[in-house]
Amino acid sequence: MSTNKTKKLSTKNNRDRLIKKIEELPTLPIISHKIMEILRNEDPSFKELVGIVEKDQALVLKILKIANSTFYGFLSRVSSLEHALVLLGADEIKSILLGTSIYNFFPNANGNGFDRKRFWEHAILCSQITKFLGTYFDIRYDESLFLSGLIHDMGKVVLDQYFHEEFLQIIEYISSEKTTFSNAEKKILGTTHYQIAAKLLKQWKFPDKVIMQVFYHHAPWYDKNYETNSIILYLANIFTKLAGYPCHQDEKRIDPNEFANSPEINFVIKNGFDLDYGTIKNLISHIREFVSEEAENVMSFFE
Repeated sequence: MSTNKTKKLSTKNNRDRLIKKIEELPTLPIISHKIMEILRNEDPSFKELVGIVEKDQALVLKILKIANSTFYGFLSRVSSLEHALVLLGADEIKSILLGTSIYNFFPNANGNGFDRKRFWEHAILCSQITKFLGTYFDIRYDESLFLSGLIHDMGKVVLDQYFHEEFLQIIEYISSEKTTFSNAEKKILGTTHYQIAAKLLKQWKFPDKVIMQVFYHHAPWYDKNYETNSIILYLANIFTKLAGYPCHQDEKRIDPNEFANSPEINFVIKNGFDLDYGTIKNLISHIREFVSEEAENVMSFFE
């Protein structure tokens, strides 16, 4: 058998194993079904919600951290849970619940070349930058972006958790070649973290909007249904890396000047996002300032 045929067969076997394993994963255990029930109502009772949420102090802390995020730009400090719930709204609270449930589903594992703390810092910062970019470009913010930003790379954790040996090969390839996760995943497995994430999110019955944003966060030009949202998530992911928070320290670095002159940026500009090199540098500077201010708040969301 030729090398190419062997490689194609190996890639197909890897994909088949991935699909089979994902289909075997249990339903996502939500940290509070009672809260989700209230949030599903068209007009949720925030008084009832406060009574339930305040019993979970870890959840209260997370909600207050998001409500007080510099990226959100609220003028005064939010100290009461009820105030935070009203400001954030039902969809954002639901996203915090789902994001925390996913975090709890995948136990932390360190010492294997993949720093989960760094991974989740990348995730929470990306979710915050979606909000910042929506405000900056004066685009009506869609609350689904918080959740999409939080879980856009969850396919990497699936690989680390359930296909650990292959994932170590991916990390090794990234480190030696200074390439992207997507390129390394295609080389080793024949599939990518965003394909894996979309498959699992669909299985867990997440909203189509979230699934598509996660699936297209590296290529929003293919998203024909939620293009603007996918562009925001695409940019948030890039700015998270430009601000110094990639998922892995050895992955290919993005050069701001190259990005400002790329075909991808032309697509972004044509869709209403006025970005040039100067604006990109200015945004990076603002984001780094916000990160510095948020060191003990949002950046510790998953601690």
